Amino acid sequence: MSESVKNLVDAIAAGDALETQNAFAAAMAEKLSTKLEDMRQSVAQNMFAQAVETEVEAEPVTEPVTEE
Repeated sequence: MSESVKNLVDAIAAGDALETQNAFAAAMAEKLSTKLEDMRQSVAQNMFAQAVETEVEAEPVTEPVTEE
């Protein structure tokens, strides 16, 4: 269990409403930060994968010129 969740449980058990509110906010901020970091990594991986695919598809196809 993370420290912020432990603090939240302790504050609830103590009946301290203000500390419960602060601990809850800290726990949610930690979870949000973790999720955003995961999403950043996912977007970065997909962005660069698409850029490579686009470059490969965008290469012009040249046909030999024949004179008739």
